[in-house]
Amino acid sequence: MKIILLILSILVGIQSISAQSKKDSLWNVWENESAPDTARLKALQALTWPMMNVNLDSMYTLAQMQLDYARKVKSQKWISRALYNIATHYYIKSDYTQSIDYYNQSLVIRKQEDDKKGEAAIYGNLGLIYGDQGNALKNLEYQLKSLAINETLNDTDNITSNYSNLASIYLKQNDTIKALEYFNKTLAMYHAQDDKLHIGVLYNNMGNMYRQVGNYSKATYYLTESLRIRQELKDILGIAITYVNLGTLYINQKDYPKARENTLKSLEYFTRLGDTSSLANVYFNLGDIARRQGQHREAIQYCDQSLELAQAANKISLEVAGCTCLYQSYKAIGDHKKALEYFEEYVVLEDSLKEDELKLEMSRLEFEKEILTDSLTQESEKNILRAEFQQELTKKSHFTNVILFSAVGFLLLALIFLSRMFVFRRKTEKLKLKTQDLEKQQLVNEISLLKTQVNPHFLFNSLSILSSLVRIDPDMSEKFIDQLSKSYRYILEQKDQALVTLRTELNFIESYTFLLKIRFENKFNININIPDEVLDKYKIAPLTLQLLVENAVKHNRMSVNEPLIIHISLENDCKLLVRNKLQPRATDYVSTGVGLQNIMNRYALLTQREVWAGESDDEFVVKIPILSTENHKN
Repeated sequence: MKIILLILSILVGIQSISAQSKKDSLWNVWENESAPDTARLKALQALTWPMMNVNLDSMYTLAQMQLDYARKVKSQKWISRALYNIATHYYIKSDYTQSIDYYNQSLVIRKQEDDKKGEAAIYGNLGLIYGDQGNALKNLEYQLKSLAINETLNDTDNITSNYSNLASIYLKQNDTIKALEYFNKTLAMYHAQDDKLHIGVLYNNMGNMYRQVGNYSKATYYLTESLRIRQELKDILGIAITYVNLGTLYINQKDYPKARENTLKSLEYFTRLGDTSSLANVYFNLGDIARRQGQHREAIQYCDQSLELAQAANKISLEVAGCTCLYQSYKAIGDHKKALEYFEEYVVLEDSLKEDELKLEMSRLEFEKEILTDSLTQESEKNILRAEFQQELTKKSHFTNVILFSAVGFLLLALIFLSRMFVFRRKTEKLKLKTQDLEKQQLVNEISLLKTQVNPHFLFNSLSILSSLVRIDPDMSEKFIDQLSKSYRYILEQKDQALVTLRTELNFIESYTFLLKIRFENKFNININIPDEVLDKYKIAPLTLQLLVENAVKHNRMSVNEPLIIHISLENDCKLLVRNKLQPRATDYVSTGVGLQNIMNRYALLTQREVWAGESDDEFVVKIPILSTENHKN
């Protein structure tokens, strides 16, 4: 995907500079202080852009020099290009936050300068970033913005790039038929232009598509052709990407010698580029190949390197893969202590990854809903309601015109008009109520879907702990199973309830706390300070406290010397106060916000009082409205 960025990024038509003499000439222009500012900045641009395929750190250094000089001479045009170059550097490095920030800074200037071509390029790149983060709808939105501008400019090259990106979006949504349609259209346009760079990119993407659907012969053909073209163009980043894709293809075919050969070649090129995120993936592939061949110590070496780089790049999926590889390899050589250590780390990471996967799946479903709206029953009903409403308005307008232009029988027509207005009002109210009911039902369905997240995560973590505990302490395992059954019975019994008493929820939390104390030993505790006389007086949404406790465990570090303690108390007999000292993990946990959003959405249906969550001094605090047993909507 990253190589597609190169297609959209060429704003000034700069070609790759291979001859050392030309590089020296450009450098001499830059160092010539008497040369015009524009000439010096153009020379620096021609030096900067090829570094994307050679050395990303050098690219950043040159782009920063370009930015400093452009600001010095107050050239808005070149400030925006330098910001664009820095943003591209951060994107290839997978630092999406920095990349989006610099692209947006460049975008502001492009709009001020009415640079439509640059604006379209930035929209396309922002779409690719959101696509890499799993947000297909956002990617589609920005690609269409870019396409609209390019069509206005009649920019055939970048229109073709937009089509290629749209093909990739559909491929990620598993719509291979639509993806292939766009790929073939794009390929025909590139062949007509004899655009080898873009043909190489497209062949790589088509090879990956055929690999995903199991057509290995076509995948081999397209990836091999992509490699040939990229080697001819001396496109180092493209060569590295194609080699790693060929390695993955041969892993799928269980041809491990060829898989290792191609993956080692990709390692050489990514090392030259300094692309740590891609290196993490390459090292994992090498470890996976070694493990499949029974070379477990070599697998440990590679997977350990992969895990270290993945942690630095905050790539949770690669961290999970690395832990799995290390667990299996240490287990194979009989080092059960190490195997258990990486298995426990895998359990924590897998829980986080499942939330990300659920978010991606929800995004994919939302994408399908937006693209295929006509096929969804609920959307069809809304369209029918809108049509009926419009029809009634048309009738009203027509009837009013008849009244205005009719002189005969004015009184009779006036009475008919009033009668029709009364009927129309009744129908309108019915349509409005029906629309509100549909929207409310949609919200209820979304809340129900969020509630189902608790069960698999809770059960998965508990069974993982139990599998380790059974071998270590059978007696404690029996107690653990007893508390686990109580906890899960509560989940099953209360899953359809809107509210439960504080006493019922706190009884469940005691069982759930027992499970967590087993999992974290002396590193975790809960302090409950609520008077007994109010436990049956107030109610809360079921599993609210479980979600908040789980949220605190995910985001905070804990140890014997610095345990995580969660305090639960009342605030003025109207809110439940849940707080814990902020002890953020060394490596930030990427939160989807699902747990807190779950609680907020459910309370939106129960009460007009809001849930509050945020930091206060050195604590993270959540305030939950407690509801009277007499009236929910208070």
